[in-house]
Amino acid sequence: MKRELGFILIGLLLGALGFKIGMAIFSDVSTSENNEISTGEFDIRISKTGNTFYNDLKLFEFDDLKPGDKVKVEFYIKNSGDFNISKILIIPHIQDLENGDLTDAEALVDSTSKGGELSKNLILEWIVITVENQTYTSSDYSGKTLFELNNQSISILTFPLAPSEVAKVSMFFLVNPNAGNEIQKDLCLVSLQIYAEQ
Repeated sequence: MKRELGFILIGLLLGALGFKIGMAIFSDVSTSENNEISTGEFDIRISKTGNTFYNDLKLFEFDDLKPGDKVKVEFYIKNSGDFNISKILIIPHIQDLENGDLTDAEALVDSTSKGGELSKNLILEWIVITVENQTYTSSDYSGKTLFELNNQSISILTFPLAPSEVAKVSMFFLVNPNAGNEIQKDLCLVSLQIYAEQ
């Protein structure tokens, strides 16, 4: 029995040695924590002067216009984000109002006592866009009135606007030379939505 116990003991020792021989003697672990994945910002801003840019800004105001007058609406659009902008749309929203009571001369020809006719007589002649040293003219919307452009998309970009780049937009309007007393004391409220896509 001593002999059997000896064999069992030797077997257990050999088994334990075999188990240790199959495992690694050296080991090490490396850890990588707090790795980050994030997105950049997509941001477009507007300015009157090209110096300070805002998300919300009144860009223009013209008073005392008469038939035949020309006005230039000029503003700047900046890519304030981290990605190229491939598309910029200007979407005008127009509201025509009478600015006070009808004058005697206007009352003879104006059948709308609350809504004005000015947007039907403001004609877009052309749009000029300047980015860096490149200037191009868009005549796609030439000859249309503000009334016709109401809630329509006006595309102004022909190549991507890179981060920090600025586009200067000049829109030239003509007050219809054939307009008459129906536009006296009319007020046209214009809201411009500047829409951009990556």
